[in-house]
Amino acid sequence: MNASMTKRTASIARVFAYAMFISAVTLFFCSKSSFGYPINDWTDANIYFTIGKGITRGQVVYRDLYDHKGPLLYMLHALCALISPMSFTGVYLLEIICSAAFLTIAFQLMTIYGAKGSRYFALPLISFLIFTSTSFEQGDSAEELCLCLLVFSLYDILRHLKTEYPRRMSAKHLIINGVVFGAVFWIKFTMVGLFAGFLLTLFLLHGARREWKHAFSSVGWFLLGFVISTLPWLLYFGINDALLPWMKTYLYDNLFLYSSSEESAGLVMRLGDIAKSALSWGVSNLRYTLLIAIGLAFGIFHKSASKWQRISLLLMFLIGALGVFIGGKSYPYYGLILAAFVPLGMIPLCLLADRFIQRLPKAQKFLPALCCICCAMCFALSYQLSPNVKTSFGQDRSTTMQYQFAAILSEYENPTLLNYGFMDAGFYTASGITPDVKYFHQTNVPLEEMTQEQIRYIEGGVCDFIVTRGKQPESIDNLYELIATADAPDHFWYDHVYLYKLKTLASP
Repeated sequence: MNASMTKRTASIARVFAYAMFISAVTLFFCSKSSFGYPINDWTDANIYFTIGKGITRGQVVYRDLYDHKGPLLYMLHALCALISPMSFTGVYLLEIICSAAFLTIAFQLMTIYGAKGSRYFALPLISFLIFTSTSFEQGDSAEELCLCLLVFSLYDILRHLKTEYPRRMSAKHLIINGVVFGAVFWIKFTMVGLFAGFLLTLFLLHGARREWKHAFSSVGWFLLGFVISTLPWLLYFGINDALLPWMKTYLYDNLFLYSSSEESAGLVMRLGDIAKSALSWGVSNLRYTLLIAIGLAFGIFHKSASKWQRISLLLMFLIGALGVFIGGKSYPYYGLILAAFVPLGMIPLCLLADRFIQRLPKAQKFLPALCCICCAMCFALSYQLSPNVKTSFGQDRSTTMQYQFAAILSEYENPTLLNYGFMDAGFYTASGITPDVKYFHQTNVPLEEMTQEQIRYIEGGVCDFIVTRGKQPESIDNLYELIATADAPDHFWYDHVYLYKLKTLASP
């Protein structure tokens, strides 16, 4: 390794360490996975973690535990469960690493456009603006974990078009981006629109120059990367005799059951719904959507931008946004993937700030102190403005419905539990119980088998305890008795939860 490479690696390492610090503090306030909160009570986070914990104990997702996200998401949470099987501490660490990677790549993106000292001020601002937004939800969304992957490919193609074009993108970079695409695909395939824009840009670029061989070889190298990222899952599910459950759940159920639950409409009405959904997301997340608009305007209209830089930005953003809003309605966190474009919006602001700094001869001396002040302000604002702080930051565990029920379950030896009729709300996490039934909670996929199986678990007395939200079959009284009730938090869509115990289960 030559001296320049060593210096560059050391520089990136310093930036990553700085980004780790920013991420750890900001997420401490903004993510419910941090130990500043009693529990991350968001259903999605608990589903991922419960299945991840099951994987560490030999269960196979889709075959033994049902949910419909991608396998890489659950495997990441299996690693988190190895760190802390009864809390979200491992997930908090995962969020910090992913956030730090995102900020480090954002730093590199700002660098290739000429940003200098102001880059260091930009990182805490980016972190604050994104993680205090409505779309961040409560932490640990698939979208949040994929931000670093999305911004990597955005950075890589802009770097290539800005510093290497008209040379072709190397096979190495195409394969790496294909692997990154595969990672996102095997987390949540609706987020891959940006990569479609990436690949389409290169194909059109070579096509415009009549380089059809290079156009198709670019696609080939990219797809090779995707194949490389897919091979581990073929081996894992093949060895565990679960290839069919994997394909059926992740592809068929998502494409034909989950999507069919969306309201159908004509083309004009659907386009109107898409526009309303996008506008609603933009308005409710103004803290960073304004920066996205600034970044796109800068990237497209700046005099130094080449034609292909403009085309790549438009294609990646528009196709990425289409994947988010094409259903005509979306959950708030769906649009978080578009925050990958936020660093672009910081670039013109950084360039202006750098000009100001250069005009003040002594300003360079005060940059570290100013950077510390900027971090402190962003951290304080994160505490003040994060919607999650208002719900349960600093709350005692014993006051939560999950830990109230966990205290009861802890009196029994190796109890089993069913979360009936609603999504996993953290009762498995708080109690440390790993489900022993496939349909351990009710997902939002309209799968008749899931409904019938959950009823069978109750009527057959399969589980020792049942948690419900007040909507359960009348037959529950045949084998179970109500032993506890708890209030649900205000941000939940139901008021109370109920704990039933199998009548034949011996007292502790």
